[in-house]
Amino acid sequence: MSPNEVHLEAGDRRALDERLHRLSHDLKNRIGSALEALRGLREPANGLSPADLHDFAERNLFQAMHTLERALDDLGVARGPGAVALQPVDLAQVARAAADRCTSRYARKQQSLAIDLPDRLPVHGDAELLVELVHALLTNASKFAPAGSEVHLQAADRDRQAVLSVSDRGAGLAADDLERVFQRYAWLSSRPTAGEGQARSTLARAHQWAHAHGGLLEARSDGPGAGCTFTLALPLSSRG
Repeated sequence: MSPNEVHLEAGDRRALDERLHRLSHDLKNRIGSALEALRGLREPANGLSPADLHDFAERNLFQAMHTLERALDDLGVARGPGAVALQPVDLAQVARAAADRCTSRYARKQQSLAIDLPDRLPVHGDAELLVELVHALLTNASKFAPAGSEVHLQAADRDRQAVLSVSDRGAGLAADDLERVFQRYAWLSSRPTAGEGQARSTLARAHQWAHAHGGLLEARSDGPGAGCTFTLALPLSSRG
């Protein structure tokens, strides 16, 4: 090994140490702020309401996790499902299975799920991963839709693509939020309607799963209070 190689390796090591030091410092600050808010819930002394303290704690924990995710990206740490074994799958059947998994959640919020699916919609993919993807979209819609409201799940063959959408008339997303909705632990302005946590990392994973299947997952909203539509498009298979 040449002296130059040793020098470069030492320089890389110092740079890595500095990045990890900054990461550690930021995480400690964010987690410490969240802990202070939790202590405030037990011993209120700063004039903030429990709702304000909860929001402050959750925001700091989200920012800590978002910082960690960015660091993992910077360090080239691979995430996601990896290679997906593509097999013949019926996306309509996948959607029905995902809807069945949501029955109790929708019942708790007295929400209804309007389903419009074809008899069959053949694609190639990992059946369980696709069920989790659709389930993520349905639980997200329930979380941000009002109690007693209706969520729509539909799918169809459009221009040789299997297109599935989940729509609600809930909290909606501002333009800035739409740009970040698939980022892990992005802190968005919309709030769940029954005090649930944001848990935005689920949508980030769903976005990755869609790409792993050669498809796309997109979000659309006309703004705060106007609800959201998440649309999954996968290549349609000629045989199921």
